[in-house]
Amino acid sequence: MAHGDFAVLAADEEPVHRSTPAGASKGGVADAARRLEVLQAAFQEAHAKVDVTARTWRVQGALATGFLLLLLVMRVVAWAQGITPGQTVVGMHFLTTGADIWCICCAVPLFVGGSRGCCVSSGCAGPAVTIICSMCVIDIAAFASFCLMDAPRPLAPETPKSPLTILEAVLGVWDLALLASVALELALCASTWRLYKELRVVGLYPPGSNPARGMKGDEVSLMELVCEVEDAKYLQQKCSCMGDLPKQDGPQRDAPKQDGSQRHAPKQDGSQRDVPKQDGSHRSAVIDGLP
Repeated sequence: MAHGDFAVLAADEEPVHRSTPAGASKGGVADAARRLEVLQAAFQEAHAKVDVTARTWRVQGALATGFLLLLLVMRVVAWAQGITPGQTVVGMHFLTTGADIWCICCAVPLFVGGSRGCCVSSGCAGPAVTIICSMCVIDIAAFASFCLMDAPRPLAPETPKSPLTILEAVLGVWDLALLASVALELALCASTWRLYKELRVVGLYPPGSNPARGMKGDEVSLMELVCEVEDAKYLQQKCSCMGDLPKQDGPQRDAPKQDGSQRHAPKQDGSQRDVPKQDGSHRSAVIDGLP
């Protein structure tokens, strides 16, 4: 008697049934229990499918996150030893270090918990994908600025000019860390998007979706990289409506072209204007024929 629709229990009282027939109430409870079992089976199947299909992306994302953490430790050790970047590029290294920290904070709950983790169940997978994508863009911009502004350090006169020393003058520890950060964040962004897309396809995200319905991979819009699912659908509908307007107005715009054929009618009537020329030649012939 746990459901309040068919029974009301009071302290030390017998169950008081409502006007709903007993057979109908039992049938409704049985249908609800059957639907619940089907839904639980669909969720278990969806989780098992994600565990198989997205295993590669989870491993790749976890490795990229681990190497980003190792890169952060290397930066801290270099700073502690007195190896600092140049004054002209210290801002770029500050940006890329902050981007690595944000990527690590967003990727750890997603790749460690997987489809059953709190990141997916609480609806934070979408914002995590957006943040990782944004940090990747910031990292690429910092690397581009670094390539434009950085200059190789001058060598001392007594330093032997070997290929290794020249390479160390051109690329230092911080420079190599910046290059590695860009590569690792690109790999992390790709793995995060593929895992997110697989969650959307099987129906595990956003929370409250029905995994029994599912969807196709091409139905997941790339706009979900920067906005939520509802916002992406709204923008797609608006863009499709705006794209249909020229097609509907096209026949109306072509109407003047059809009416333009009437403007050429005077050219056809111009043959009537040439009649006086024919009459003039006739008159000249008549005049020449006179004695």
